[in-house]
Amino acid sequence: MNFRQCGIVLCLLAGSAGIVAAELKVGHALVDITPAVGTPMLTPQSRPFVKLAETAQDPLCVRAIVLEVDGRKAAIAAVDVTSLPNDMFDEARRRIVEATGIDPDAIMISATHTHTAPQIRARFLGKVSPEARELSLAYIAALPQKIAEAVISAHGKLQPSVASAGIGRETTISFNRRYLMADGTVMTNPGKNDPTLHAKIIRPAGPTDPEVGVVHFASPNGDSQATMVNFSLHLDTDGGAAPTADFAATLHALLAKERGADMLSLFAIGAAGNINHYDLMAAAGPRRVKGHEESARIGTALANAVIATYDHLIPVEASQLRYLRQTVEIDLPREKGALLAARHNNQPEFYDGEVTVYNQGGRQWFQTEVQVIALGNELAWVGLPGEMFVEFGLALKAASPFRFTMIHELANRSIGYVPNLRAYPEGSYEGLATRCAPGSGESLVLEATQLLIEARHQPPLAAPGQAVSADQP
Repeated sequence: MNFRQCGIVLCLLAGSAGIVAAELKVGHALVDITPAVGTPMLTPQSRPFVKLAETAQDPLCVRAIVLEVDGRKAAIAAVDVTSLPNDMFDEARRRIVEATGIDPDAIMISATHTHTAPQIRARFLGKVSPEARELSLAYIAALPQKIAEAVISAHGKLQPSVASAGIGRETTISFNRRYLMADGTVMTNPGKNDPTLHAKIIRPAGPTDPEVGVVHFASPNGDSQATMVNFSLHLDTDGGAAPTADFAATLHALLAKERGADMLSLFAIGAAGNINHYDLMAAAGPRRVKGHEESARIGTALANAVIATYDHLIPVEASQLRYLRQTVEIDLPREKGALLAARHNNQPEFYDGEVTVYNQGGRQWFQTEVQVIALGNELAWVGLPGEMFVEFGLALKAASPFRFTMIHELANRSIGYVPNLRAYPEGSYEGLATRCAPGSGESLVLEATQLLIEARHQPPLAAPGQAVSADQP
């Protein structure tokens, strides 16, 4: 039985004959994962040194929300790291299932993609002292349990809740980082090492997504319990050696000031594989600023968009909770796959440092997954496994049968950049760095669209211990 066959869970429609109306319950929790001073930080492989963590600018955290409708449960968590290795996802999910009984198909864990975070892949530690290596390995070993602890804690705090959702807009902080140049080529962030290239920019080679997705949970008396924020923008504005959740830290602080310290805010990055904060076509000249002041500026703009959206939230009918998860096979680019296979002596199965690659009949591929969690008939979350180009998020929102569709990239799997078809012949950084063959992203979007449609239109199933009325459609 595949994920789709066993992973669909649907709660009863409110008002069905002989069936008690559904009640939404929500629990939330936060677990601190700030590294100890001296822990090796994420460092680009091109640099000859390793940064060691200084005193944190703000806490790194796991933020988790658990939903329950008529005994059916789902968990959504966001982790302040750049991305999570696949074995960490699997181990955290295993521990959550063991402790809570939540169906593994109903657990969505994503990375926020902050770049100012610890290195959590031991193979990339480089030359560090024995003390620093020990700190890193201890951090890596503890992280799956901390992720699980956040969800387990949220699961233990379920309270009656009312959901609402809305879409805000923020157009001043995100920019497509791929540009069409005067010679017809496409470049990622042109001018980073050669300022003269700025004059050769014609226009951005793709769109942005200015939508700010907001989901708010409140107690029946109106007290804010949690706010989920979804926006497509790389969290790479701070930098340095002081760990930080980047602009999400300012977002969390301002939302807590607005709605109370007891409210949990959770930020999940949308499809942002080709979106960052550099404004290379600003009227005053290219703007390429980094640092804490810049991340605070961006976080403030995003928080203002969320706060403005609070006044326009629409109640979400929560009589059903549904979830689906589907395995998808992704081919490696042909030449890259053949080279990797040769490097691994054409073994039928090998590890490329991030995913297990299967090698048969001249084809090299790996498995990943997509996921949908839906609350009622108007709100859905989509989990996608890599750094998805923004075009994919826009396409999914346009195709979704749900009024509100939140895209969580880097969810449940980490497979690197997922460019759209046109990016491959265009080349530049993302198209060259990807492990996904042309058409992979489109396949993931197609599968996710099918899951959204299936989740929206499947007939309801009875809650545990109940039967659906014979006249139920």
